[in-house]
Amino acid sequence: MYRRNLRHSRVKNIFKFVSSKMNKVLTVESRLEFDTCFHLEYSPDISFIEAQPEGFIYPFQDKHLPYTPDFLIIDKGERKLIEVKPFKKTQSPEFQQRFSAKKAQADNFDIPLILVTEKQIRVNPILNNLKLLHRYSGFQSFTPLHLSFLKLVKRYKQIKVKDFITSCHVEQNVAVKTALALISSGMLHTNLSAQEISLDSIVWCSGHEEL
Repeated sequence: MYRRNLRHSRVKNIFKFVSSKMNKVLTVESRLEFDTCFHLEYSPDISFIEAQPEGFIYPFQDKHLPYTPDFLIIDKGERKLIEVKPFKKTQSPEFQQRFSAKKAQADNFDIPLILVTEKQIRVNPILNNLKLLHRYSGFQSFTPLHLSFLKLVKRYKQIKVKDFITSCHVEQNVAVKTALALISSGMLHTNLSAQEISLDSIVWCSGHEEL
């Protein structure tokens, strides 16, 4: 077992993701890994995220090679390792052979190694919505406006964001920003795969599914 230290270099860019879930900054080494962070951050099933976790040695072609996964997560109580790669790179025979060897060694440690590509990560409108929510991460204090929005949603079980405009006489951008802050905090929910969050988005409180 060993652990890498990521540093800036001429050939690699380092990206920083501020995680409210982990209350720390996650350091990753590609834009694709950075985009993966948004999915991990806002998945309700994932309770723990570690970037560049402790790696291991795996056998490959009569050698013993070091490997560091891109992420260690706890998903529904189960520890999992994640390897993030552009889809094109995963199609080479060498990568597939190496990944099979890494996966087999991870299985020896009773922890699954999962491969994800941009085909799972860069899916919109979900990714755009997650990035939008991230701008409002860290929201903690409620204003009378937020409480009014929550009260309206609880009364009708679910509403469109634009219903808040007529009910509380607020401007369109204020209604959307209020909804984003409440969704980011987990107080409200919306279907992130249906459309980009807007005035027409349907929102509901915890415990109520979309009708």
